[in-house]
Amino acid sequence: MTRKLHYVGTLPAELVTSDRAVMEWVLDRSEGHPVTAVPRDLDPDWIMDYLLARKDQDVFEVKRQGDYADYSDFPSYGLRSGHTLEPQHVSMDRIGRISEVVDAFNALQSGRAELAATKVQISQPNPLDLAMFVFAGAAVSTGFPVGKAVRRSGLLIAALRHLPVFTDAVLEEMRTVIAQHGDHVLFQLESPLALLSMVKAQQLRSQWAIAPLVARQLAGVIGRMHEIAADIAVHLCYGDYKHKSLLSPRDLAPAVTLLNHTARQLNRSGVPLPPVHIPCAYGAEPAPRDPAFYAPLGKLDPGWRLIAGVVSPDSTEDSADALTHFERASGRTAYAVATACGLGRCSVEDTALAAANMIAVAGADETHD
Repeated sequence: MTRKLHYVGTLPAELVTSDRAVMEWVLDRSEGHPVTAVPRDLDPDWIMDYLLARKDQDVFEVKRQGDYADYSDFPSYGLRSGHTLEPQHVSMDRIGRISEVVDAFNALQSGRAELAATKVQISQPNPLDLAMFVFAGAAVSTGFPVGKAVRRSGLLIAALRHLPVFTDAVLEEMRTVIAQHGDHVLFQLESPLALLSMVKAQQLRSQWAIAPLVARQLAGVIGRMHEIAADIAVHLCYGDYKHKSLLSPRDLAPAVTLLNHTARQLNRSGVPLPPVHIPCAYGAEPAPRDPAFYAPLGKLDPGWRLIAGVVSPDSTEDSADALTHFERASGRTAYAVATACGLGRCSVEDTALAAANMIAVAGADETHD
């Protein structure tokens, strides 16, 4: 089995001179190795442009100020009195922009026979993350302190109350994109809050209570995307704003718990499991080389196709060692290899090193027993 390369998304600003230039950089650095898709992220800071744009919506008012200096400086919006939140107020408004990306990809694809069955990858934040960061950004802080969450519980409740509107907005945009370009687009469903909530639940020994709730939301979104014929992959994350994680995991048990609960719900609904990217590094930290970190993968539902987020620009040897632990623990060859997150916070030099290490690691001999 040939492991593919999976580019999570962003590249350094210096490399983002045009849509085609971004995609050509990825393909040129892949050196003919198969890729899961060709990414073109539209926001170098995930949803930062989206959050800032909420100020332009008359239905919102700023409830708590913040300048996004770090995780503790996120603002929160509220709904103005007398207004009703509707999907157009929280839409990402990317249909035209995605069409430009697809056009650029189609032009590139027409000249490269190796791309005949490849799609362009568009990042799609989970509606849960959109709702939480809009209404409850002030509850976010490094480490997810419980005291702050309790003090800001009203914000969290507001976010959950409006979550269906965000879900409708996301699905409306995806439905339009699929109608126009469905054969060409792979959506990468991104949900750091789902994984982060499980890391916090592990710390509080409350996985039994939190996992079914978080998995129900994630499985519900995946199911509804399946209903509209969206081709998706799932990207989990520990947060990477300014190349710092919100929480640092002690092992991969939170990811395994989340994915097993999600798989059970999807299996009951007859929804196929999409590929899933499991990050093993976090923030600026490379993937651990301790086999115990990866051991929980032995209990992961076998239906998931795994994208091993083990590669860093620091060391080919360490990245390959991490993949060995990943595959031995999971008992399967990874579907693809990747870095832990997008490369937009890296230097151009480190980004090139990361791409080279991905190729070297992807070509290693199978390492599971």
